[in-house]
Amino acid sequence: MAITEDFERSGDLAAKAMERMLSDRLPPTPENFTLWYVYFSGQKPDLTRAVDLARRDGLATSQTLCDELYKRFFTLDAEAQAIRETSDKARYALGRILEQLGNVGSETERYGNTLTGFRDELDQPLSLAELRAMVAAIAAETKEIVDRQAALQFQLQESSQQLAEMRVSLDSARREALTDGLTGIGNRKAFDLMLQEAMEASLRDEQPLSLLMIDIDHFKAFNDTHGHLVGDHVLKLVARMLTECIKGRDTAVRYGGEEFAIILPRTSLENATKLAEQVRTFVGARQIVNKARNANYGTVALSVGVTQFRPGEQAMALVRRADQALYAAKRGGRNRVMAATE
Repeated sequence: MAITEDFERSGDLAAKAMERMLSDRLPPTPENFTLWYVYFSGQKPDLTRAVDLARRDGLATSQTLCDELYKRFFTLDAEAQAIRETSDKARYALGRILEQLGNVGSETERYGNTLTGFRDELDQPLSLAELRAMVAAIAAETKEIVDRQAALQFQLQESSQQLAEMRVSLDSARREALTDGLTGIGNRKAFDLMLQEAMEASLRDEQPLSLLMIDIDHFKAFNDTHGHLVGDHVLKLVARMLTECIKGRDTAVRYGGEEFAIILPRTSLENATKLAEQVRTFVGARQIVNKARNANYGTVALSVGVTQFRPGEQAMALVRRADQALYAAKRGGRNRVMAATE
């Protein structure tokens, strides 16, 4: 029965995925099929949310959007790619070291046996020529083992340098994996990690923790009117202004699209709401200009949802409550701050 149900469910999900691609005039590529199959299955809540947000903002389900979503949720990220590549390099480097150590171990054992043999011979009467030959042989054996040791030292130094370079590569990949490529601030992955750390610190230190979810109002219309290059400029400008509004342990990230978040450790709901209002006012007062084109695009407005962490709740619940406050700000007319209440 379970097998039949699984088969029927898989067929139903596949049919929905194909229907969605046909209705949106998307090519039925393996990537598109995977994207919509997983979306309808609900296996990735973040994917579901991203698609629903795009729909809420009126974004067309274009191939560009599908490519962006597939890359975001299904491809190997920079950190994982670097880990895989570095693991292969490290495995090769360690293999060479072990091989060299094995060779030196064998040579050392042979050298010891040779010296033992020479010592035994010295117990017997030797002629000058025989003694001279023995000294030369000992010198040759010693030189060979010294050369082996020097080769090992060089190999170890070379491998140590390689491992150091691998560590730098991993650190760089991790920073890249946690950084939004457009704005230069933290990305969604950084948000997930930092929020979890902030929640644990809040519980440990018994200090409040608040969260701001921020959305640029009417960003789609702004993009459609002025173009994606201007839209990207706005996203970078907003990101920079958000970082200017915070300090200390506070962290601003790009949550996705035109949505940002600010994690506020040791901050109560009241103080977080005040900061949110300062952020909204500060950003709203800034004129968006392009000096090269001598163009002024006016200002952008923000809607902000604010909430405070409740000890014991999961990160998803905290984000959901901040989202609900953000949506309340949108419904209330936009360009405003709403705090989550009981």
